Amino acid sequence: MDDHYKERALVDLYDSVNASRKDFGFYLDQLPDPPARILDIGCGTGTFALQLAERGYSVTGVDPASEMLANARAKPGSDAVEWIIGFASDVPLGAPFDVAVMTGHAFQCLLQDDDIADLFRAVAARLDHGGSFWFETRNPGAQPWTRWTPEHAGPPFALSDGRRVQVVHRVLDVTGEYVCFEELYEISDQPGTVSTRSILRFPSLEKIRHLAQENGLELKTAFGDWQKGALHDNSPEIIVRLEKVSQPARSTQAQAGSYPPPA
Repeated sequence: MDDHYKERALVDLYDSVNASRKDFGFYLDQLPDPPARILDIGCGTGTFALQLAERGYSVTGVDPASEMLANARAKPGSDAVEWIIGFASDVPLGAPFDVAVMTGHAFQCLLQDDDIADLFRAVAARLDHGGSFWFETRNPGAQPWTRWTPEHAGPPFALSDGRRVQVVHRVLDVTGEYVCFEELYEISDQPGTVSTRSILRFPSLEKIRHLAQENGLELKTAFGDWQKGALHDNSPEIIVRLEKVSQPARSTQAQAGSYPPPA
């Protein structure tokens, strides 16, 4: 687990560093009406789960990082959400969920095919028949890591307590689907720089479709951006809706950008 998910000082910065969230509004628009049951996988500090609960949804948030969940539990309204430390497979089987979501590009932290297959099987076992699983991954065709450089760093931003934080990225290695990089944090009241190292995977849509079909889910929709644009080779995102099927299916050919928007 990356340090910025378990170090308290960095967890406390998480919401400020990730304040601009187009994904939340997008996924809210795809959900059935409350009080549908929603599973928020990799819920982190709980911001989206709490937004869902405020709208009347029945929400379960699961995350393997105990410090992130401690932050979530300390927020107003947290009693309305069921919080679970662990992975999707640790969510008890019971009343099925209508929708599962995985925001914040958390899907890219799954580095092996087995990790993705385990996630898909766990989600399929916990969704109602015809239930949806929404998540996103950065499109490898757009090569976003080429902009993860000190030269592309944004300006420092202010925290509510008056401190200022500068975040800089530096790519260390690109090998196949994998990108290793550093995040460097300069915090105004701390000497030196706090650094973390991460590895993200950039799977193709075809890889996602294949693993989904082998593990009880079917690809229904793929968008290329948060405005529901068609998925092209250089689209910034691959935004996916999988749907639970009665039996895992073998692979069939599919083309990126050919999936209809949800009804």
